[in-house]
Amino acid sequence: MQNSDENIRAAQALLGKAKEELADNMKARGIAAVIWDLTSASMQYIPEIVVRDGADKSKAEVVRITGIYRYGDKLFLIEEDKAGVSVDRFYNRETEVKPSVVTLTEDMAASALGDPEGKPGFTTAGTIEEWINVANCYFQALIEE
Repeated sequence: MQNSDENIRAAQALLGKAKEELADNMKARGIAAVIWDLTSASMQYIPEIVVRDGADKSKAEVVRITGIYRYGDKLFLIEEDKAGVSVDRFYNRETEVKPSVVTLTEDMAASALGDPEGKPGFTTAGTIEEWINVANCYFQALIEE
């Protein structure tokens, strides 16, 4: 049991470090949010995570992730169709071609997305494997931007 607990703590520490480095990368680039369109962005893998119900941990749902939002130093994943966030909100349909990826500065993200804590469609959930997939999508999105 002790070895299992040590493995869990080590995995949690690794996940925390990975999130911290991703947040630092976003901050260094002046990015607070990256939003991608899963129908047009060329993601190698569709980013999905398992979200468990807060009251009933036996209930789980697989959700697709359509972006990542750095609010302060905390990272939130943006759940497709639940947060009300998509690239559609960030371009002029009359004069611009729909982008596959949108990046937002801190001011833009704060204005458009606000404080995500406790809001539907924003989550900090996910395993290390799920977060690695999201981080991969983040870097792929930056290439497409």
